[in-house]
Amino acid sequence: MPSIVITGHPCVGKTMFACLLAKRALAHPSKLISDVIHISESTACPDQSKSDCYRNSHNEKTTRASLKSEFDRASAKSSGRKSDDKTLIILDSLNYIKGYRYELYCISKAVGESHGVIWIMGSSDDNCRRASISPSDELAKERNRERKKNQSKSCDGYYEDDETMDALALRFEPPDEKNRWEKPLYKVDVTSVEPWNKGGSLGITQGEGTNATKDISSENQFTNEIKPIQLNEPNQQPASKPEKLSSGFKRNKKATQQRAQSQSTLTVAITEQSTASYGPMSMASRNLSVSSGGAIGNDKRRIEDVIDGILDSFLMNVQPLKEGMSTSNQVSAESNVLNQVDNVTQRINAEILKAQKLVSISTGVGGRILISVGPVSKEKQRAMQLSQPLYMNELRTFRRQFLKWIAGHPLPERTEEDEVAEVYISYIESRI
Repeated sequence: MPSIVITGHPCVGKTMFACLLAKRALAHPSKLISDVIHISESTACPDQSKSDCYRNSHNEKTTRASLKSEFDRASAKSSGRKSDDKTLIILDSLNYIKGYRYELYCISKAVGESHGVIWIMGSSDDNCRRASISPSDELAKERNRERKKNQSKSCDGYYEDDETMDALALRFEPPDEKNRWEKPLYKVDVTSVEPWNKGGSLGITQGEGTNATKDISSENQFTNEIKPIQLNEPNQQPASKPEKLSSGFKRNKKATQQRAQSQSTLTVAITEQSTASYGPMSMASRNLSVSSGGAIGNDKRRIEDVIDGILDSFLMNVQPLKEGMSTSNQVSAESNVLNQVDNVTQRINAEILKAQKLVSISTGVGGRILISVGPVSKEKQRAMQLSQPLYMNELRTFRRQFLKWIAGHPLPERTEEDEVAEVYISYIESRI
């Protein structure tokens, strides 16, 4: 069934987001999701802690293999269920290797279900690979230390030391929406939403955000500061000097000031109207405003609105993947089917040449011929309409192309000779 792969840096909030995503998916108005399978290190490797899963390179390979196997089993199990039972598969892990995400895409493609990637970003600096640690990674380390202190209270697990987190963050390969196996790609910047935890938004205002930062970080929650867009005030005078025209005359200073005031007033009015009337922004506009360093209306989005937007797009617009011919199950056929088809096509070519001589079809006139498609004892004939005569070299080309097509699309077992002849004659009629 539909599958979502969550990726991101260590301790950035992937597990909390996955839990809230599962809760919102079950309560989605479309009723397309009736069950959720949440796959993580705790389910794929129940006998190991998160620190053990990423202690060394060998443990990392074993963890990735266990996660992929669990994802494969869940996809195969859900694909065999009834069509009215919709199951959402959420793979909650680092998924930091591009080739590994491609393997997960191939699993979803093999079962013919929709596939998507959600990138949980600690900040906008996560957009590209870096050679140093970002400030968001330093905050993640502090969050990991808090989890390590409260081992009994934390259910997300923790990493052994900061060096392990640095190594994983530096080896993280950012997803790219240009890749077909990472499309659709939803970017969620945790610094652009209100403080939240597994239960949802906490409803802390911006004025309280500074005083509550320590409490939020201790409980694995997130907050940020977004600078508002600086707009020109209506009474503010332009600082630049009046521009000169090419003819040497100066612009009318009074008219220039009036135009600047009207433009700034219009910008403020449009911003206020869009914030009040149109509600929360879309994912694309939100990411654009965060990456440019500003936020419209000075308001952060609720995490529920972000998740609902992702679910609306993924469940309603994303089409299931189609399995390729290279991985599809071939129809079983007899071992000597090509030999039988070869004999039938040779006989049909001879019948066509013989029938054309009896009817005396000329170029540009055409005519109707009768061809014996079955064994002589059955005396089964088929009519074939020709617009021009067919020569030996053309029939050889048709026969060679038909055999190549049959090799990729084998006929079912126990196919009679007259049925093969019917298919070959129909193929010739489609080519002339």
